[in-house]
Amino acid sequence: MEPSNSLNHFTDIIQSPTDHRSYAMVTLANGLRCTLVHDPKAELCTAALAVAAGHFQDPIDTQGLAHFLEHMLFLGTEKYPSATDYQNFIHQHGGHHNAWTGTEFSNYYFSCEHSAFDEALDRFARFFYQPTFNANWLAKEVHSIESEFQLKRKDELRRLYQVHKATANPAHPFAKFSVGNLSTLTQDGSTHGLAKHMRTFFDTWYRANRMTLVLAGSASLETLHSYAEQHFTAIAGGGPVVQAETQPLYLPEQLGIQLNVQPLKDARRLILAFALPGIDHDYPYKTTSFIAHVLGYEGPGSLFAELHRRNLINSLSAGGGISGSNFKDFNLNMQLTDEGLQDTDTVIEHVFAAIRQVQQQGLEDWRYQERQVAIANAFRFQEPARTADLAPQLAINMHHYQPRDLIFGDYRMERLNTDKAHELLNLMTPERVRVTHIHRQVAVNDYEPIYGTNYRVTALSDAQQQRWQTPAAGNMRLPKANPYLQPLQAPLPLLATASAIPEYHHVSQGCRLWLLQDPDFRAPKAHIYCQFTLPQATASARHYACARLWCELMIDRLNEALYDAEMAGLHFNVYPQHYGITLHLSGYSNGIAALACEILQHFLVTEFRQERWHDLHQKLQSNWQSALANKPLNLLFARLNVLLQPHMYALSDLAAAVAEVTPESFADWQNDLFQQAEVKLFAHGDLTWQRVSPLLQQLTSNFPLMANLQAGVPPTRDFAELKRSGRLLERGHIETRHHDHAALLVLQGASCDVMEQTVLLLLNQFIQPHLFSQLRTHEQLGYLVGSTYMPIEQRPHVLLYVQSNQYDAQHLSARIDVFMQGFTEQLLVLADEELEAIQRALIRQLREPDTNLRLRSQRLWSAISQEQVVFDRLEQMAQLLESHTTSFFAEKMLTKLSDQSRQGFITAKPKEL
Repeated sequence: MEPSNSLNHFTDIIQSPTDHRSYAMVTLANGLRCTLVHDPKAELCTAALAVAAGHFQDPIDTQGLAHFLEHMLFLGTEKYPSATDYQNFIHQHGGHHNAWTGTEFSNYYFSCEHSAFDEALDRFARFFYQPTFNANWLAKEVHSIESEFQLKRKDELRRLYQVHKATANPAHPFAKFSVGNLSTLTQDGSTHGLAKHMRTFFDTWYRANRMTLVLAGSASLETLHSYAEQHFTAIAGGGPVVQAETQPLYLPEQLGIQLNVQPLKDARRLILAFALPGIDHDYPYKTTSFIAHVLGYEGPGSLFAELHRRNLINSLSAGGGISGSNFKDFNLNMQLTDEGLQDTDTVIEHVFAAIRQVQQQGLEDWRYQERQVAIANAFRFQEPARTADLAPQLAINMHHYQPRDLIFGDYRMERLNTDKAHELLNLMTPERVRVTHIHRQVAVNDYEPIYGTNYRVTALSDAQQQRWQTPAAGNMRLPKANPYLQPLQAPLPLLATASAIPEYHHVSQGCRLWLLQDPDFRAPKAHIYCQFTLPQATASARHYACARLWCELMIDRLNEALYDAEMAGLHFNVYPQHYGITLHLSGYSNGIAALACEILQHFLVTEFRQERWHDLHQKLQSNWQSALANKPLNLLFARLNVLLQPHMYALSDLAAAVAEVTPESFADWQNDLFQQAEVKLFAHGDLTWQRVSPLLQQLTSNFPLMANLQAGVPPTRDFAELKRSGRLLERGHIETRHHDHAALLVLQGASCDVMEQTVLLLLNQFIQPHLFSQLRTHEQLGYLVGSTYMPIEQRPHVLLYVQSNQYDAQHLSARIDVFMQGFTEQLLVLADEELEAIQRALIRQLREPDTNLRLRSQRLWSAISQEQVVFDRLEQMAQLLESHTTSFFAEKMLTKLSDQSRQGFITAKPKEL
């Protein structure tokens, strides 16, 4: 079908030089605005539709309706009435789907194989003009919403968010409860009238003129346009015009306040929120972003550095906070130390001093120009996102940016808008601030009933207001020019010997290098991974706890000194793993090796300040002790790693171990840390031997390296080594401080053989939709139901899991067992119907090319970090899938499912108090 207005495509969209895609925009007759993206390299086709309707549009007596509607749209249309048709079709054609509901927008998106895109669009588009709202699914899906709500009852962010809503203007739609639950969506449990409310909401707000659509894939722009007209012109237009909210977010008495909030977990946080007007129209200037950059600077002399030097805060971030069509909260979010907790007024005084300093001295063009250079570098050499990830983002961007700024809008910084900056800074005053204290011991006198959070609101005292109106400046100073920042040049010429496989170099005893000058992603960027195998870091829970503390202290120590490098696009991280400690650097290639040398020098000579040691030691101990309040499934995944991997330790063991560590014993441990060390190094991107040779010299000259330390690490544990009670693995049951139960069934491969990996990977793809359909959609056991493939040291595992607030772990395990029995009995029949398409889609996924340098670095490093380095494992798996029939794999999977000797449960339940 040839589009009727093919000559009216808008194509003047600003793109990065690294972006190989073609773009066009067109508006359909019903008012639906579409962006078309031709990507000849796309492995999947993608559609995303964003509608200007979210929980702000909820009726006051049916809060959560927008979120509930999002769920119901997936459960059948007139042409495809089956509740699982859409999900099954997408999965069988190698894709994925999702959706979210926000304050003022909702977003729906999917990806699938090229050959199925037309059919998938036929199913997807009907969500928006032909939903059935099947009455048989209303009650079930209400309980699904209730399960989702219960799942998040102890989520600290949601609890804080709901207190925020309870203390805002009740006439502003932000005050509504966004998620919904059984109480808000039903009348005493009855769904009578819900379908009518939902239909009215849908007919009012889900109109083409309030929607944006993105279609992306390898098809031509003209073909994508024809798909848009064919499938989406049936959506009704003529909806209400999108307008900004008119009610203020806060009433006058809700500003100039202190808000105390009691968390469930140990926390010491201080948030200063300044109420500003909406900033959508300021996107070409990014004024709030610029102010956040100057206030949030963490280099020498900064607000952060001064408060950190006084040991009042551990971290500071500036500029976050909720935003919408007529409001923006500008937040300064700080994690306090014990000392800071006792002296919050001084912390706040320094914040106001910094704000006044920025207003009086910081609004200078050269500072803004530095941000322009950094952002221009980021745009010019941006790493392309996968088209499947890009489409949902563009659908939202279409609601906020001019057409030419569809992509560039996130980067556009035209000039310093001084008038706007003064306007915003003039609003950042003590009488307009909302000060939030988050700590278990704060005084409270009120109760938020939805999430059960205790809080208190009081007006700031006259003494506080007066002190902060004329704050003492202290020793703070504004940032100097960034010595690391410069406009980037083109990458180094590609060497004639360049290939797609890292080149191995035996540098010296105990030092091995894999070097790859990337032939495809031609940008001045690089990644360096430096893995130290350190027996001193992994020998026991105490050793591992010390290693984690050392990494936290090292990052804390380096953060201020290297903040300018961070702002210029050079990033680093230091983290422990079950071999030892890894340093990862990423960013612009010019200077990355020198930065690595600088950091490694600190590894050997750094002494940590005693007050920082004590504070981070306490923080780490508290985090581990409170971990039992985390989601049960997260704890089960962590427990599985402890059971099966060497040198992994339970969080409770780490908490107990770190409690016994003293500054003196830590210093003794640190002195021995690098006495036995082996290094694996991976340098990838715009790098050559000449660029990395100073780093090699640093390693071989300053570290006492020795070979084959990693070879001594034992392999992954076999289930045969674990005692079992029935099907429950030894130490496979944990008691949590979370109210949900969870069960996880582990299927373990017999070896690290590539065939074994291929069979279990295919089994996971095959079983996923059936497990979800049975246990989540039909039985409604819980909101979190699924399966995943997880290789542990290349040993393949398939994990089937359910988390529930309604059923206990024993019941969940029993239902998984019943499902497994039924699936095993039907496997050969189901394989005849489905497996060929799944096998074909998996081959495509395994051969999907890397979309950017970061993803390629991660993939190659995951191979290098193993004891056995194999780069073509994914291709080997794809070849096995190509060379064997579906019946061959069906029989293999049947054997796996029938062998219960390599299966076992781990479970979690709430701890009895």
